Amino acid sequence: MSVPRSLRARIAIAAVGSLAIAYALAGFLLLSGVESDGRAAVDRDLRQRADLILRRSLPAPPGTLDAGPPGRPAGEQLLAGSGSFAQMSLRGQVVEQRGDVPAGAPVVPAKDGLSTVQIAGVPWRALTIAVDPVSDARLELFSSLQQVEARVANTRHLVVWLGLAALAITALAAWGFTSFALRPLARLRAGAARVSSAEDLGTALPDDDGPDEVRSLARTLNEMLARLRASTAAMERALQATRRFAADAGHELRTPLTGMRANLDALTRNPGLPVEERQALLEDVTAEQDRIVHLLEGLQALARGDAAESLPREQVEVGDLVDAAVYAARRRHPDVTYELHDSVNGAALSGWTGGLRLLVDNLLDNAALHGRPGGRIDVSVGGENGSLLVRVDDDGPGLPAEERDRVLEPFARGLGATAPGTGLGLAIVAQQVALHGGEMQLDESPLGGLRVRVALPANRRPERRPHPPPEAPRAPARGP
Repeated sequence: MSVPRSLRARIAIAAVGSLAIAYALAGFLLLSGVESDGRAAVDRDLRQRADLILRRSLPAPPGTLDAGPPGRPAGEQLLAGSGSFAQMSLRGQVVEQRGDVPAGAPVVPAKDGLSTVQIAGVPWRALTIAVDPVSDARLELFSSLQQVEARVANTRHLVVWLGLAALAITALAAWGFTSFALRPLARLRAGAARVSSAEDLGTALPDDDGPDEVRSLARTLNEMLARLRASTAAMERALQATRRFAADAGHELRTPLTGMRANLDALTRNPGLPVEERQALLEDVTAEQDRIVHLLEGLQALARGDAAESLPREQVEVGDLVDAAVYAARRRHPDVTYELHDSVNGAALSGWTGGLRLLVDNLLDNAALHGRPGGRIDVSVGGENGSLLVRVDDDGPGLPAEERDRVLEPFARGLGATAPGTGLGLAIVAQQVALHGGEMQLDESPLGGLRVRVALPANRRPERRPHPPPEAPRAPARGP
């Protein structure tokens, strides 16, 4: 037998089944009680009749049921029309019978007490009493159990019909109440059916209707939809980053690749070029190749930043990270003097370590490339109003105020920029600042050039490590 798939049907069947089991048990106990009470009443009646017969029969001769006032014998007066009969036996032989005696009455048993016997297929209750031990006179009274059986049968029929009616009513009530209770689930299902595409993930399911279980299910489904929405948004940003990377790479690589192709064609068509000209063309090719490498690295950094939600985040000590970045920058730009001022005392923030390092590296490289050749760069790390501040100042020509917002866009460069570059450095910095919930500001530097101020939210202050990390050892304050 297959189980119904409908929850309404299952609940109705469970209710009916539970009631049927309880009702069957209650009916069994009721019928047993009715039968037991009926037999107990018959037993009491038999004892009372036996007592009256014995008292009224004495001092009649043993083995007779006659005594008492003139008229009908005592036993006949007590037994006539009562559905009972009595018989007397002497030495195991029935000598007299009175009352409603049926055909096939049994002999008087040798054992005293109550018993149930069958006479012509009809149950009778019997009481055997020893009257005279000397003559072995015994009295046995019988009472038919047909009335008790009829009462039990009538009660059984009543219980069955009432039980069937109760089960039918219970089934209908369970079906109706379940239909009413399942309405919130139906509304929930209708709401879920409306979510057919990624654009519908923002549709919230009703979680303020129905019992607690339905509300809890609705809240869980809404949380699942929120996670799916966030996951879909992250995937869409990753796809957009991939498309942007491909488009930007195709657009920006066309010029250097065209220059490299022209130089290589010139070398092929003119095998007899002087050594100086050949060397110049090869240097141009190498420069274009370096530009392509830097361009691809910048585009890759932007693409990874666009998909930064899928990247691991951890607690980062900003002081140690800036210290390591300054040390690496001194090696990349040995003619530039970097001054580091760290006053954060081990403050940390939760973020993507690679992205934060990319942010600081691009700030330092941008200041070195666009500042004064062989100049000075001041790097300071501090705290202010619950934020971590990173300031980079250079002593170069600076940047006009009207150009400061534009240079934060990819491939945008200052109008007076003469240093080589791809126009991605400050765009990468702005992207990482936004991803970490910070703020970025370009301003004039006290050194005469450009100041870049980055504020990032701090979240805790771990213990300061007594020594710098092995991968970023400290270097002298001034470069070589």
